[in-house]
Amino acid sequence: MDLNKTLTAMSSAIGARELLEAVEGLSLDDALGVLGLERKPSALSQFLPALGLFTVSAAIGAGIALLLAPSSGRKLRARLATGIDEAKHRLGDRVNHLESARGRRHAVS
Repeated sequence: MDLNKTLTAMSSAIGARELLEAVEGLSLDDALGVLGLERKPSALSQFLPALGLFTVSAAIGAGIALLLAPSSGRKLRARLATGIDEAKHRLGDRVNHLESARGRRHAVS
């Protein structure tokens, strides 16, 4: 009888360990998928792609406008270099701003 209890306890422990290993690999999205649910996309996840598309379109339009505007090659190259430098600085400032905002958000959490 003790052997039967021991074997039952061992099989339960093995089953529990396998169950725990299977559950550790699951994410929240997997669990929601089993129930037929999904996470609601945030407003930011919908806004950022649109903002990126707008920014790229504006940059392309500005580049085309510069290329089609009447000016000498030297002036055009100087304006393009200045514009690219300004864009780099603005982008760097924006990235620093977003990183500091994210750092503050994680510090609060």
